[in-house]
Parts: sequence; structure tokens; C-alpha cells
Amino acid sequence: MTLTSPSARPPAGPPSPRVAGVDHLAFVTWKPRATCEFYTEVLGMPLVHAITATGWVTEDYPDFVHFFFDMGKGNRIAFFYYFGLPEEEPPSDLMHRSRHLAFHVDTEEELLAWRDRLKAHGVRVTPPLPHELIESIYFDDPNGLQLEITRPLRTMSALDARDAELTLRALADVAESPRPGAQALWQRKAELVRKAELVRKAARVRDDKEVTGP
Repeated sequence: MTLTSPSARPPAGPPSPRVAGVDHLAFVTWKPRATCEFYTEVLGMPLVHAITATGWVTEDYPDFVHFFFDMGKGNRIAFFYYFGLPEEEPPSDLMHRSRHLAFHVDTEEELLAWRDRLKAHGVRVTPPLPHELIESIYFDDPNGLQLEITRPLRTMSALDARDAELTLRALADVAESPRPGAQALWQRKAELVRKAELVRKAARVRDDKEVTGP
């Protein structure tokens, strides 16, 4: 697995294609009325589009309605309602908390205002929880989808990106090892940090020699 630092110089040639953010995120609901009321009335997201189709692509694809709410700035959240589809069992608590959608606000005042609004609508919501670069509140929609509203505690920097690169390089190695774990990841990351420092020192020595000459 090869990971490239975001600060690395791009290769010569035509520019690489880039996506322009999120168009929509899609989930499945078995509760269309409660879902529509929650997103329009509690979260204030307008219902902007709906598709009704009898099947799709394959013959065994169920008939459905696919409806969209506007989250702002060109981003939408969408839900499928499939006619006749049995409701799935709820996920484990770990998967429920891991698979979530986070909305962004800029300030602590906005975060607290959202918490007050959710509580006024009878929604169970956590206290503000700071972690790493952000502070967040958590709550569920009518489908059991965990939602988050988060504000930044500081801006992300080039140092964060460099640390993330080293972490993912270490993770890629450790995850494929016989005994993956956090301790093994930290050990591998330390090895990569030392190796990167040796490379930087060698580059500085080479540059100094080129400046001073033989």
C-alpha cells in the first residue's frame, strides 16, 4: 500500500479529476412519515426531490421511493423506502455508533442552540463531548441512524496531515500482520518517524555539501 503526503508535489501531466464535495448520502428507511417529519420539522431540512420507480437495473429489484432533503451548500441526505422489504435487525451498538453522519457548525453557541432545539422536540441528545479537533453532540434519527453536530476546536494544519499519513502507513502495515493492535501500530509509527528523520538529515547534509562545494 502506497500513501502519498498531501504536500507532495503532483506528477507532471494533465490535472487529476477532483470531486466537488458531497452530492448526497443515501440510507434505507422503514418509517417514511417519521423520517420526513424529523428531517423537515426537527432539523429544518427541506424535502427537495423524490423518485418513484418500479424496479431498477435488475428484475428482482424491489419497487421504491427515493427522497431527498437539503442539508445546505449543495449537500443532500436521501432515503430509500422499498415496498415489501422486511425490516432489518438493528446493528450492534459498536456499529451503530461507528456508522454515523456528522453535520458542521462553526461556533459553540450554534452547537448549544442545536442541542436546545433537539431537546425541545423531545429528541434524546448527549451533552457536548470534546474529542481531538472537534466538540460534538450525538442523537438518533427515527431509523436508528446516529447523527452528530460538531464544531471545530481548532483548524487542521499541515502537521495534522503529516501525522495522519504516518498513522495510515503504520496501520496499513500492522493491519496485515499476524497480531494487529494499537501498541503495534504505535511501534511501527515510531519506526517510520525515525526513518523519515534520517532521510531529512541525509538530505540536509547533501544540500550543505552542494552549497559549500568540495
